[in-house]
Amino acid sequence: MWRAELFVVRPGMRPRALALRASSERTPVALDVALPAVPEGIQRLTSADGPLLLHYWAPWERHARDQVRSLDSLRHQPELEGLRIVVVCFDPFPSVTRYVTRQRLRLPVLLDGPGELRRSLPCPSLPYTYVIDRAGRIAAAQPGEVDWWSRETRSALLRVVEERAPAPIDRSIHL
Repeated sequence: MWRAELFVVRPGMRPRALALRASSERTPVALDVALPAVPEGIQRLTSADGPLLLHYWAPWERHARDQVRSLDSLRHQPELEGLRIVVVCFDPFPSVTRYVTRQRLRLPVLLDGPGELRRSLPCPSLPYTYVIDRAGRIAAAQPGEVDWWSRETRSALLRVVEERAPAPIDRSIHL
């Protein structure tokens, strides 16, 4: 039981640029959960909501403050307006609320204590980042800290925002 609650924390790795998967390598994800948000409310995450950046995070991580502050600032960039950015945490509500309030964060911080979201999008280590494209496919799944302000990361996120959803495949038989 304890083993299921432990996470691999990736210390010592330098933040690196976010790397997107090729369109042909992206796998669909069935995402439909409602999670409590800090400081209050409930937010629903679905695969059909358009581009989504989901960052698994904990306030006790090395560079935790830098990571969430960068994400909080990044979400205000006009060119990334179509990208929904959320941070997901497993820590208890009171401690996360205090942290978010002290840091004056405005981005959504969702709590997944029971693991509802992790059933669809596993969290093999902390931190861990997923990017879901407009078609509901995993465009990026990356462990470790991300260099959110690198040119490569911003370019990758912009590509996800600007991508059109692939046309559905016509499986009907035409005679």
